[in-house]
Parts: sequence; C-alpha cells; structure tokens
Amino acid sequence: MAYCPKCDMEFVDGITVCTDCGGPLVESEEVAIAMKKKEQEEELLKQQEYLNQLTRQLETQAQEDGHDPEAMSAPSIPEPVRVYESKSQKYQDLKSSASAFLVVGGLLLAACALCWTGIINLPMAGTSRLIFQSALTAMAIFSLVVFVRTSAQAKSLLPEISQEKDQTQEIIQWFLDRWKGTDIDAQIPDQESLSQEEMSLKRFQIIQDCLITGKDLPDPAYVDALCEELYGRLYEG
Repeated sequence: MAYCPKCDMEFVDGITVCTDCGGPLVESEEVAIAMKKKEQEEELLKQQEYLNQLTRQLETQAQEDGHDPEAMSAPSIPEPVRVYESKSQKYQDLKSSASAFLVVGGLLLAACALCWTGIINLPMAGTSRLIFQSALTAMAIFSLVVFVRTSAQAKSLLPEISQEKDQTQEIIQWFLDRWKGTDIDAQIPDQESLSQEEMSLKRFQIIQDCLITGKDLPDPAYVDALCEELYGRLYEG
C-alpha cells in the first residue's frame, strides 16, 4: 500500500499525495523505513565530517600560534552514535531472516529426504555417505530451529511497534506545540557569520537539548532520530 514517510500513514492504491502533509507517497512502509534510515546515516556522516573539519582547523590554528596541539586540551567531540533502528525495522529484519532460514531449511530437509530414501544416489558409500547425510540433516534442523526462534522474536515485537509509533508521534507533537523554527533560530547568536552547515548543526543541537531537557529519553540514537524528524518538519517541510 502507498505510504507517507513523514506522517507514517498508509493509503489505498491510486493515491500519490498525502492528504495530511501534502508530500509524495512511496510504494510501501518498508520503502519509507529504508529511506529514513539512509537519510539518518547520511546526516550523521555529514555531522561527523563537520566535526572532523573543526578539529583540523583547531590543530592548524594551534600550530600557527606556536602551540603544541597534543599539549592543548582537546575539544570535546562526541563519538559517532549508532543509527536508531525502530521496532518496525527490527520486525522487518527478523521476518526477512526467518523467511530466509525457512527456505534454506525446507530445501535442505527435502534434499535429506531424497538422500535417505535413495532417490538421490550420492557418489559415496558406507560411513562417508552416512556422515554426509547426517550433517545435511543437522543443517536442515538447525535452519528450521533458527526460523522458529526468529519468528518468535519478531512476533514478540508486534505489541511494541504500535506503542513505539504512538510514543514517537506524541513526542513530536509535544515538541511542535511548544517550538517553531523561529524559536530555535532565536537562540543562535551571530547567525550571519555561520555557514549553512554550522547553522544546521546548531539547530540540531538545540532541538536535541530541548528533547533531552523536556523528555527523559535514555537512548541517544532514538533522540537523534527524533531530531532528524523534527528538523525536517521545522525547516524542510
């Protein structure tokens, strides 16, 4: 079904534009999840590159001033954070893995049945044939066991998917009810001297601080994912 990546809503086939935000729809929720994950990864890479550039500039300036960069107290640069994987993404990944193990296990099991019944005549005999068929059977059983366990893990995530979506929408709406893009920009001094990348980073940091201050969110990756969503709605919508 057609899906809006911004509003997390499904639409019947034939609709190409979201009736809520007016944005274009994609083919399915899986496509929207993949797009968001790619955008998050690209944004994190941009931020890390900008921080690396600042570090190089500070080191160059220190050398020009006659200081030893190693002796100077290094600026606090955050480590790159992992990309947040939502419950729905984990569910889709687990379902894909389970399907793969089911196919492999089913094929191996069919091959085992043909070997044990003698329909497939292996070019070996005696102990070698017995060992090979036993190993093939063990692989088939192992694949099916992994399929069952992975399916159970995916099923256990189902109640959490809706809960996570509701929580995310509640936090986003809470933020949008209190702050606008102009409120964020008002907290940034000397905007004329900042490049577009610097301005974007400062906006991102302020949004991040507001979320951390207003909501007790223990997962930094989840906070960054919320920041990405809010930044898009405030400045790119």
